Amino acid sequence: MMEIHFLNPNEAADVRQRLNSDPEFRMAARFMSQDILIGVGDAKCIIRAREGIITEIVFNPSQIDKWNFFIRAPEKGWQLFLKPFPPPFYQGFFTAAMREDFEFGGDVEALFAHYWAVQRMLAVMREMQNE
Repeated sequence: MMEIHFLNPNEAADVRQRLNSDPEFRMAARFMSQDILIGVGDAKCIIRAREGIITEIVFNPSQIDKWNFFIRAPEKGWQLFLKPFPPPFYQGFFTAAMREDFEFGGDVEALFAHYWAVQRMLAVMREMQNE
């Protein structure tokens, strides 16, 4: 199984730095102040964004750690999603949820209000995964 970099606590600083220095993410996320739960199988992390800046990544959050919305899938789904050229329906989280094994929930209105920021965040994670 491949290691998924954004779930590795040793790489949290790199993930934060990469997102915070990505001009496209910063522009898309400039009004986003959300806590995003990302689930890969049983593993989870919360990515905290405040006005377009990733302030913290919380690994293995407890049930009392709050979040606004989530995106989760089995590890196999993330492996397909994070490929340099993902197969059909794995190019974006929305299509993966509509046709494949991804799911999203929580404050879905906030998720879609910040769709491009979330999509860019996941694209940066895909880039990092394939370096």
